[in-house]
Amino acid sequence: MISVRQALEIVLRDLPRLGSEEVPLRASHRRVLAAPIRAARDVPPFRNSAMDGYAVRATDVSTASPSSPVALSVLEVIGAGSVPTRPVEPGTATKIMTGSPLPTGADAVVRVEDTQELDARVSIRAAVAAGTNVREPGEDMHAGDTVLNPGRTLRPADVGLLASLGITAVRVARRPRVAILTTGNELVEPGDPLGPGQIVNSNAYTLAAAVEEGGAEPIMLGIVRDQPEEIRAAFADAFTADMVLSTGGVSVGTFDFVRRTLSELGYQERFWKVAQKPGKPVTFGLREGTPAFGLPGNPVSSLVCFYVYVLPALRTMMGTERVYLPSVEATVTTDVSTAAGLTEFVRCVVTRDGGHYQVRPTGSQSSGVLSSLSSGEGLLVAPPEEERIARGSRARVILLGGDSSTEPPL
Repeated sequence: MISVRQALEIVLRDLPRLGSEEVPLRASHRRVLAAPIRAARDVPPFRNSAMDGYAVRATDVSTASPSSPVALSVLEVIGAGSVPTRPVEPGTATKIMTGSPLPTGADAVVRVEDTQELDARVSIRAAVAAGTNVREPGEDMHAGDTVLNPGRTLRPADVGLLASLGITAVRVARRPRVAILTTGNELVEPGDPLGPGQIVNSNAYTLAAAVEEGGAEPIMLGIVRDQPEEIRAAFADAFTADMVLSTGGVSVGTFDFVRRTLSELGYQERFWKVAQKPGKPVTFGLREGTPAFGLPGNPVSSLVCFYVYVLPALRTMMGTERVYLPSVEATVTTDVSTAAGLTEFVRCVVTRDGGHYQVRPTGSQSSGVLSSLSSGEGLLVAPPEEERIARGSRARVILLGGDSSTEPPL
């Protein structure tokens, strides 16, 4: 068996990169940017007010205070979308709304809370320095600036930034199409009646959700029975996608036909079995450049392997700059027994007290107990050289949510 780190390095070594496509701005959220974004103009494009208030000359109000206000003549009112028609001269002011262009001659804005309007005059009750509450042209972005780089997964603020530049379409990495098939004579679909010895096919739905969360497109190919010819036909269909995920049939049981069938189809296996728990009998390889993972059939094993190997692979194929789940150092609040000689991913509850994380196991660590993964927020990484992690020890924890990271958690 190889180590988890070795397996991850093999997975990320020879992955294909996908092409790009152009999508409307409205569809760009959570897509991976494929080309740099440069500002074609200054943002904001003109000098404007950051507050509702009065545009003034700072020298005119330098002595203003609540007890000694300064009175100025009001020239006009500038609403959003309007432009000033008169310059601010000594002894005058212009009433102005947030975002409106600053009139010529004005160099500061007094917020409306520090004023009192009296007919055609305004009483200024606070002194301001030049530049106060004024947004300069290009304060956000200057024309020619590179504002977003390829590999970035676009967040809401990024989409708004693109909109502010007048961009209506964005070049992004194509989403990988991921074929998902689950093998097993015992499986039935959700909602179908369970016969003797049968279980519900939860893996397909778990993995489809995980694929979508990773920014890719799941293609659910259904249940494949433990028959070599049926498995062969299903995989032949699956390899038209950008990646193949299968569950079950990769161990050493009488009906575990997946590895043999993959080999017959020209699949070049890079590894089989990793020194980890759960998920030891995982296989990875490529067929004509298309990556394929044979994941274990147990639901927790399957999803843990997805988080550790498949998700970084998908993100790498899309050219994402951050491919790993984030990880933190945390204090273990109870003794944890772990598997000797294996890297164990212990499902855990993660809490935060200020800047410090604490973790405790969710309960049963059986690879069939999916509820213990559902009720947790992280995976405590127990190193193979330890059989017990003592209460109060510090441990590495992979967070199953939040942002992503450039650093592997192992």
